[in-house]
Amino acid sequence: MLGFAFIRFPKVIKSYKIYVKAEAKAANGDIVEAIQGLHTVVEQYPGSVPVAVRLTDIAMEGGFYDDASYVISNNLSGKKIEANTVARLNRYIDKLDRFFHTYDTVQNMQSQLEEAKSKEEVLQTGYNYLNQLLSDPEQDKALVYYYMSMFAGDAGQARSCLENSIQEDDNMLDAKVQLATLSRRQGDLQYAENCYNQVLLADKTYSSASRGLAIIRLLEGKKEEGLNLASYAYEQNAEGDYVWETYLIALKENAKNTDADALVKEYVSKGNELDADIKSYLDGNLSLHDYYIDE
Repeated sequence: MLGFAFIRFPKVIKSYKIYVKAEAKAANGDIVEAIQGLHTVVEQYPGSVPVAVRLTDIAMEGGFYDDASYVISNNLSGKKIEANTVARLNRYIDKLDRFFHTYDTVQNMQSQLEEAKSKEEVLQTGYNYLNQLLSDPEQDKALVYYYMSMFAGDAGQARSCLENSIQEDDNMLDAKVQLATLSRRQGDLQYAENCYNQVLLADKTYSSASRGLAIIRLLEGKKEEGLNLASYAYEQNAEGDYVWETYLIALKENAKNTDADALVKEYVSKGNELDADIKSYLDGNLSLHDYYIDE
């Protein structure tokens, strides 16, 4: 028995350290690491309510709703839990129900979009459909506003939708990224940088935000810093939206042509094609400024 205890003891201590340090890690922007660590502990000790609750709290506070929903369903359902914790979990469940219900409702919009005969009609149909959902208390307004921004008729309307989404739910990190990108394209680099930094303060691994900051640094002439950020974004998520393109451009701006050519060769070898804008940039027909900022 004593030997068995000593075999298990290091594992218990390691799991306890993960549990204790999780909140501090999340607060420091290492939220993905915190959540992954707590998932490991939950797998080792599936009956531990405190660990499952801490994981759920961190996931909800960071907007990782899939993780929270999974833990509530698989590790907390039917467990004996203190009354104040139950009240908090019930609030989470209400939020999650609305969030995923909205996601499903938006998917049902596809049939209406297929009937539209032009791009303008697609945008108007989608925007009107989503706008009607705002009066439905069973829908998650933050998510509705986020989707509405994709069907907005102009930049001003899109900005308003994104700002409303963030106001409804500060955890809508992608809404902050999209708002930052919209601001950058309009030439407001300072506002864009503030938004990107807010995202990275919550989650250091958010590649879209690192990519966005890389672009700003390149536009400011801080090319080496831009390359470092673009490289970091690429390491975090090479398949992220436009992450590859930004890394390629950062290499070119830093005169690392051999690395850039190798990156293009690898990309094309996988059956991908360069779009018109990136071709124009590589051929010297489109400047960095014109590539990333709308006049």
